[in-house]
Amino acid sequence: MRTWSDSPFATVTEVSSVTAAGERLGEGFQSRSVERLTSHPGWVAKYYRDPLASPDVAALDRLMELPDAMSAGELETLDRSTAWPVSRLTDGDRTVGVIMAEAPSGFYVPFNLRGGRSSEPRELQLDHLINDSDYLTRLGVRPPSRQRRHEITCGFLEVGVVLERYDVVYGDWSYRNALWDHGSGAVFLLDMDSCGIGTRPWIASPNWTDPAFPEGSELTAATDRYRMALLCLRCLTGTRGEPLDSFDVLVRDWPSGDGLTHLLHRALTTTDLTQRPRAAELLDVLRHPGPARPAAHVNPGSNVTSFRPVGRARQRPAARVAHVPPPASPHPPTPGPAQAPTPASTPGPASFQRPRPATTAQKKRLGGKPLPWALVLPLLLIAAAVIGFLTLPT
Repeated sequence: MRTWSDSPFATVTEVSSVTAAGERLGEGFQSRSVERLTSHPGWVAKYYRDPLASPDVAALDRLMELPDAMSAGELETLDRSTAWPVSRLTDGDRTVGVIMAEAPSGFYVPFNLRGGRSSEPRELQLDHLINDSDYLTRLGVRPPSRQRRHEITCGFLEVGVVLERYDVVYGDWSYRNALWDHGSGAVFLLDMDSCGIGTRPWIASPNWTDPAFPEGSELTAATDRYRMALLCLRCLTGTRGEPLDSFDVLVRDWPSGDGLTHLLHRALTTTDLTQRPRAAELLDVLRHPGPARPAAHVNPGSNVTSFRPVGRARQRPAARVAHVPPPASPHPPTPGPAQAPTPASTPGPASFQRPRPATTAQKKRLGGKPLPWALVLPLLLIAAAVIGFLTLPT
């Protein structure tokens, strides 16, 4: 396995100094081809459709240098689970591509073909994971267990935690760019060279569209929080489609406490982008199931202050929310001064009340000594008579 840490390349590599195999592994909106480097086994070259503009070159350089600032644990996550860019491919003064590590062999499996034949090993994508067991069995892939789905989801969130910690916006969470290893539960993200720091240009991700960001707008960490929550929901349940349609399956099959359900529900439905949970919150509740916790405000990302629904999000019926169980009580508040209790017979909401004098029966329950009125009354009458006699004129 090749990684950013063991890269043999300089920051800039002349395209003529490497040899590509000529076998196209893939292509995308930004790239015309991705090919293995026969001159450097374990590495691939991604060739851009058009040379990068100066701002994009500067952004790519910042990405390549970013791991230098990471801790050993963060770098280990990055090396293990991402195709992080290691070198710009140049043709003279133009940046025409980038070099990244190839996904390890565990992320490739042969698929069943018609006639009992098998294909050459192909990428095992998130697209395959988000399906039911029958589909995977027909494909020739061993269906992941519940525990394996949990491990895969945590793996993706671990990457998300590192990216968010350094304000890296991936944005391209999708069915094709995320790979998984059905044997070990490992994960691998592709196309990391397109990440931005703070923001990144719009990129279309069919069926992963964040309703808060209209087409063409710059994406921020808030979009990653939305798409990571959606990825989490789909990985665990193996279902796709409208996000809220998967909550019934999540509640049925993942009885891990209200915390997970309500964090995901909040991430996908809140109109306040500061309320979208961080990847670290999702990862924590997956590893330590428990009741729902109070929401924490987070930075929604650059220049994003409101929620603008677009597309089908406006048409979601409110009744779908009813399938999510009510949140458990949050952590108890800090104790304060005691308030007088409101009598049970008092109508209306609880409010501050003046304390009523304790009755004789209450005093007896509290250990007090009530006054002996049968004895006191005659003494009062005698005292009044004496006072009256003394005040008579002589």
